[in-house]
Amino acid sequence: MLSPEILATLLPAKKLNQSLFVFQELPSTNRFAVELAKNPIPQGIVVLADSQTAGQGRLQRSWFSPPNANIYGSIVFSFNTQKLQAIGWIPLMAGSAIAEALEDNTTVSIKLKWPNDILIDERKVGGILCESFKKSSTETCIVIGFGINVNLTELAFPKDIELIATSLQIHTQRVLDRHPLITSIIQSLEQGWHALISKGPQACRIKYSARCSTLGQQIQVQFPDGSNMEGVAQSIGEHGQLQIVPCSSDTTEQSARIVEVHAGDIRHIRDSDNQSYN
Repeated sequence: MLSPEILATLLPAKKLNQSLFVFQELPSTNRFAVELAKNPIPQGIVVLADSQTAGQGRLQRSWFSPPNANIYGSIVFSFNTQKLQAIGWIPLMAGSAIAEALEDNTTVSIKLKWPNDILIDERKVGGILCESFKKSSTETCIVIGFGINVNLTELAFPKDIELIATSLQIHTQRVLDRHPLITSIIQSLEQGWHALISKGPQACRIKYSARCSTLGQQIQVQFPDGSNMEGVAQSIGEHGQLQIVPCSSDTTEQSARIVEVHAGDIRHIRDSDNQSYN
């Protein structure tokens, strides 16, 4: 079980029940953080739970959130609404920051799938869910939610995700203490946030692109309106969008055009068997 006292010691800048909230159980850390953020709160407030009863990922998908095993957390930042052009980079920055923290603590190689999946050997070990709202005409609030599979065995995953999910324990062959992992994640997110807001997205773009396993892959995109497209992921655009060259049976000129994807569900397609996977 997570210890609030240990976390408060490891995160001395955070005060329990003021800027650090630790729960045995919550429906969703993001939901709680969003409600907190509607009030005057310190920058970088953190919400953690030992389990979630209604954890969610992107596209309203449920997030497998058993107790005493994983990391479920949210961190809240706010910024000047005039800097709203950086908002597309926030989930990418968060992915890079969390990947760095996990690698520093485990030596396991961590990759990223655009826009918000954290991978080990192309299996999902974590995910990010960002929610934002305008708090005033000059202030925008962002909640960065993250879930990391830490101490789960292969047999612990439900059947519907057992082939696409993994955990840190599976790859390190040991049970990990979640407290230093959480500490590293929070510190890395704060550093990444300040770099993004103060220096702009260029440094984040380089870091993210170096880790993004989507780039160079043949992929399928399912857009929010239900339409689909296949192509090759080429690069990350200046606003964090995924730039792809669509597959086409038409002329070379048409197939060479770049399509920019700002939102969508991405599937990597294996070349060997032409099967897609999340």
